[in-house]
Amino acid sequence: MEMQDTLIIVDGKQITVTDVLVYLKATGVFRDAVCRLVELEVIRNKLPELRIEITEAELYEFAAQKRRFARLERAEEMNEYCRNNGITLAHWLVVTRDELMLQKLRAKVVAESDIAGYFAQNRAMMKTVALSRIVCRDDATAKNVIRRAAAGESFSELARRCSVEENTRHCGGYLGAVRRRMLPTAVDDKVFAARANDVLGPFWENGYWSVYKIEAIREAELGSSLKQEIADRLFKAWLQRAIAASRFARPK
Repeated sequence: MEMQDTLIIVDGKQITVTDVLVYLKATGVFRDAVCRLVELEVIRNKLPELRIEITEAELYEFAAQKRRFARLERAEEMNEYCRNNGITLAHWLVVTRDELMLQKLRAKVVAESDIAGYFAQNRAMMKTVALSRIVCRDDATAKNVIRRAAAGESFSELARRCSVEENTRHCGGYLGAVRRRMLPTAVDDKVFAARANDVLGPFWENGYWSVYKIEAIREAELGSSLKQEIADRLFKAWLQRAIAASRFARPK
């Protein structure tokens, strides 16, 4: 495909490959794609070192699973998908092979013992706190909310009446579960030192005053979703080290 190839015509205006590239570069998507390609190349170079191979049978089965999941099992459906996305079946297979390669490499470099060790060292940071929040326009209103909550008024009813935060007001101020470092530092320190049912604040946040209630405190448990999250973190760290150790050169 030439750089000036027309992709589509809108009301007589041609949109070319060059137009798309300029847009991708201007929005930062192009840089993200380049970084992704660098990661893939580093990963490919690591396969022989780690004695990882992908057989034709493995690739065929993985590709078949992808097609079933995407409901592209029939040849005409797959061909139409490729045409609509401007790729060939060979291009799709390359990307599919890269996905399988990534899975096998991750399983190789991130062991169950690594996940368990990371969890043991960072369990306290993975504790979650379920919060409700009332956002007030001024300090006086926020302090009045705290006094009324301390006197026994329902925090959720106070949120419905007093909060200016539309996203949470209608559900009684319920914000959801948070972990360490998801809130501003001043709030984070207080929240994770509090006990269930404590009301905290007021805190100055983004031009408003916030009052928080600790709904529940949940200690971290190493379930499947958290294992996946930790594995993602460990693999990302491994990949960053591998990229840092690679050699790069600008084309002449």
